[in-house]
Amino acid sequence: MFSELRILRDILLLCFLSVGINAKSSHIEDLDFTDHTNGSPKISRSSYFKQDFRLGYKLKLFCESSGNPRPQIVWYHRGVEVNPDHNRTIRFSIHGDTVSSHLEVDPTSIGDKGEYECVATNLKGSRVKKFLTDYQY
Repeated sequence: MFSELRILRDILLLCFLSVGINAKSSHIEDLDFTDHTNGSPKISRSSYFKQDFRLGYKLKLFCESSGNPRPQIVWYHRGVEVNPDHNRTIRFSIHGDTVSSHLEVDPTSIGDKGEYECVATNLKGSRVKKFLTDYQY
């Protein structure tokens, strides 16, 4: 019972801090209240949520996750899995129970705007980090 109260207190404090200190920069989708003590994936580092790119230039997104067992990362664009092709490159780097992934789109086009997701999955769960991209002329 006490641990449940402590978790609830911590959640309320995090919500207060993220909204109360600087409401303009808080992103509720970036908060993580998952108990990772069971080894489920955790997104430890990533690109900023909002990414603007210039048409014809490079778009780079980054996502890093850890867990036990080590998670696998899959990228999605507008709900469809991203596969490497002539202008899309996906790179992975592994260090122990941590995997890092870079998604690069070069050159970009109008169709590359929209929502991207980095999905980290292992046997104990999944974690999603979302990115919103838009183009500029």
